Amino acid sequence: MIWTHSEIRNARRKPLRPVLEALGYELEAREGNNHRVINMPGKVIIKENYWVNHEENTAGNTIDFFVKLRGKSFSQTMALLAGAKESEPERS
Repeated sequence: MIWTHSEIRNARRKPLRPVLEALGYELEAREGNNHRVINMPGKVIIKENYWVNHEENTAGNTIDFFVKLRGKSFSQTMALLAGAKESEPERS
């Protein structure tokens, strides 16, 4: 499928917390409206549409979370963020 620039921009800006909660990920509240994603390698912290893993010195937006951290393709990620559901979070 071909995605428009607008669809890609909206997916990058989609807040991670509600997406991850809907998919069944466990989140631990931290100060400053940050949340730690439980049961992932490293220490992944999310805030709005951004994430950072200080242990691996990586970071990115909502699309990057699924592509870089979960191994999804760009098309799988776009479909997921457009409303498709993942059966359950993949645990590492």
